[in-house]
Amino acid sequence: MLRSKSLVVGSTGLVGKSLVSQLIEAGQPVRALVRNDQESTNPLLEYLKIDFDNLQLPYEALSDVKDLFVCLGTTIKKAGSKEAFQKVDINYCFEIAREAQTQGVKNISIITSVGSDASASNFYIKTKGVIEEKIAAMDFDSIAIHRPGLLIGPRDELRTAELIGQKIYPLLLNPLLMGSLRRYRCIKGGTLARAMINLSGSKEGVNFYYYDDFKENQQ
Repeated sequence: MLRSKSLVVGSTGLVGKSLVSQLIEAGQPVRALVRNDQESTNPLLEYLKIDFDNLQLPYEALSDVKDLFVCLGTTIKKAGSKEAFQKVDINYCFEIAREAQTQGVKNISIITSVGSDASASNFYIKTKGVIEEKIAAMDFDSIAIHRPGLLIGPRDELRTAELIGQKIYPLLLNPLLMGSLRRYRCIKGGTLARAMINLSGSKEGVNFYYYDDFKENQQ
């Protein structure tokens, strides 16, 4: 069920763009937090420029918002270091969530990764697990943690491995991933976005969602 207003963080990425588009198509007012100046002629979409390094969200950013969608993410190559990567994937996400919680936002949805584990030796998986633990400990009515496999769809900056994966993975590997391995299947960004909208606030407490959940929640 759609809420009165939604706030999307990471609205320029693969899933974030689709989220904004689908919310607007459904007649849902959207606020999108961005780093750089952006304008929209659509009355349902409002861009708010913020400094993620000195986060002070104005009151109007979260007023009347019930659903927060956190789609932030980067790569070590783009960020420049492991520390900078964690600043985006942990610090930024947590600080925004904390502001939202303080101002009474009821529901939060965040994208992490299949296999996320704060105790893992793999840096990427560990980082995703750490932000999961931080978000799960917060006092929202509903917390939706989405754990997709490889995300496919048009990107502004398509990485080489992802380009290969987008061509091969769906056709050759997805059918081989059965049973408990189904959760590792790749998923279209638009499919994940639709599921995030439909699942936001649908269950109280902390909820983890995977490939089959994304596919089943498209109406």
